[in-house]
Amino acid sequence: MAVDGPAKLATFEFVGDARKGEREAVPFDLLHVSPPQSPHDEIKSSPLANAAGWVEVNQNTLQHVRYANIYSLGDVCSTPNSKTAAAVRKQAPVVANEILSAIAGKLVAGAYDGYASCPLTTAIGKTILAEFCYGGKVTPTLPLTPSKERWIGWWIKLTGLPLMYWHYMLKGYVWFPKHNTEFKEEAP
Repeated sequence: MAVDGPAKLATFEFVGDARKGEREAVPFDLLHVSPPQSPHDEIKSSPLANAAGWVEVNQNTLQHVRYANIYSLGDVCSTPNSKTAAAVRKQAPVVANEILSAIAGKLVAGAYDGYASCPLTTAIGKTILAEFCYGGKVTPTLPLTPSKERWIGWWIKLTGLPLMYWHYMLKGYVWFPKHNTEFKEEAP
């Protein structure tokens, strides 16, 4: 509800238990807060949405659970993970593979594992690369301990990620693919 930077206090409001509506000030050394995320009203009110307003998909195939010809990814799909560009980078090849498989009349085992990433700045010149998949499992891309702040994370955030985003991801190139590309014959 509020952040007092000089006092290093964050005020939170309880939303889902017996203390609903009650506020509590919590001291912090490092604070990383995301605002509440929500799909657009057009999605929330559409027949594609689940009760929470997200496009209701299978979390591994990203295929709609009621409409087989619809897939969703990114900020509006119901996957239980962070809505980040890194997540979309892993979701897009899965959806493309699923659609190509459907056109060919074949099934693909779900391949999206919930990967999402966020570089967390801890100081000028230092970042922790937070990378997770479903269940909060830590899944570092680099063979480095992700809980340690590093200058390489800072470089990746300032230089590598913008380069990847603007010059590769938006053009459809796939870096670090880890998805199933083996087809299974469609069940009769």
